[in-house]
Amino acid sequence: MAQTILATFEDRVLKPAQPLDLPEHAHVRLIVESLHPDEKTAEKLAKVQAFWNKTRPHSKRMTRDQLHERR
Repeated sequence: MAQTILATFEDRVLKPAQPLDLPEHAHVRLIVESLHPDEKTAEKLAKVQAFWNKTRPHSKRMTRDQLHERR
């Protein structure tokens, strides 16, 4: 299950802004992306990403070959 969250890097540790829906000692893959320093922009981005994550599972997933055929 994919989750998009905001986190703060502090004292060499990433600290999530909200609780994570993960069991203890779960292994995860992180893709770290710096956000724009403007807080309003960061908040808007988080809302868009949350909306995208909610709607994406309902859409039809295309295979890699199908994606390349569309070009």
